Amino acid sequence: MNNHTIGILGAAGNVGREAVRMMIAATEYPILLGGRKQEQLRSLFSEHETRINVMQVDVYDAEQLHQFCRSCTIVVNCAGPSKQMKDIIAVACLEQGVHYVDVSGDEHLYQLLLRRAHEIEAKNLVFLVSSGAYPGLSEILPAYTAVQYFDEVHQLEVFFAGQGGFSINAAYDIVCSIKDDTGMGMNYSHFGKAEKMTGAFHRSYELPPPAGLLDTYPILNSEFQRMADMYNIQSAYFYNTYPNKSVLNQFVMIKALKQYNTEAQKQASAATLTTLFHGSGQAADHYTMFYLTAVGSKDGRRVHLRGSLLYPHDWNALSGIVAAQAARLIAQGHSKKPGCFFVAEGIDVSAMMDGLIKYHQLELAVTECQQEVDYERT
Repeated sequence: MNNHTIGILGAAGNVGREAVRMMIAATEYPILLGGRKQEQLRSLFSEHETRINVMQVDVYDAEQLHQFCRSCTIVVNCAGPSKQMKDIIAVACLEQGVHYVDVSGDEHLYQLLLRRAHEIEAKNLVFLVSSGAYPGLSEILPAYTAVQYFDEVHQLEVFFAGQGGFSINAAYDIVCSIKDDTGMGMNYSHFGKAEKMTGAFHRSYELPPPAGLLDTYPILNSEFQRMADMYNIQSAYFYNTYPNKSVLNQFVMIKALKQYNTEAQKQASAATLTTLFHGSGQAADHYTMFYLTAVGSKDGRRVHLRGSLLYPHDWNALSGIVAAQAARLIAQGHSKKPGCFFVAEGIDVSAMMDGLIKYHQLELAVTECQQEVDYERT
């Protein structure tokens, strides 16, 4: 249990820094940081020099990357953009026999790794992708709700809200996802299959403070669809939220005008998104919220729940925490079995939620409603 070394790539960024802090707070494992600027990494974590070592790593230098991976037992990848790196870090981990956690990755990386699933399983390794806030916690929370409070979930709605910013790498990945149609707009999961929404849906929704009234847009990604299928959720809806329609319209314009065909267009669209989200409140105002409503049954009676998970900082920090918690769970034997998985499929979601609440400023509130949850969409 204690003979692990946790390697973290991208530790100088907002996501990676929080991953390092989580590992320091929640474990006693030695930590190895990899990056091109060693002195910067040492300076960032100088107060923890007895726990942390630093190694020179350019992820595009195969020799450096493989040397880093063989020095670890689990690698947490917080570097980006993932659409450019693809599977180079994951493959290095596979060849060195090392567990792998990717804070992003999404469907593209998942499909690449499935081609080598038999090798991952044969080496008794766990590879987790989409292990951030969204996707990641966006599937862990509803899965946890299904396990803890229901025998059957008939209908589920999840809303993602927050105030924070995008790094240029994260924005670049979002633009590439728009190009690749990673998320299916106006779709929901019905008995594990994607279906087009033809009836009424929420165009806005009043969430608990600090979110308030926000514009909403339904979208279905592979991670959420697979989670709904795995936990036998009959109808599952996921909504992104926006402070106003101008933000949503910017995403629509990138898609409609195909502002992603060339590398220059991708970079320009990414810069537009970072500018749009930069300055959306001071750091003190940042938050991340997941809110859900669910109807189902437990022990033969009908159950109606509302739940919210609030983190008082932005989604970048939360993504690092989730990825690091996933690595901790692998190290402590809470992964389900060897193989390549989206994070909600590959780890014990109850252990994940317990860890998030124990070590961090996450507030989880679940309330059983006395009356039927109102699903009239406006």
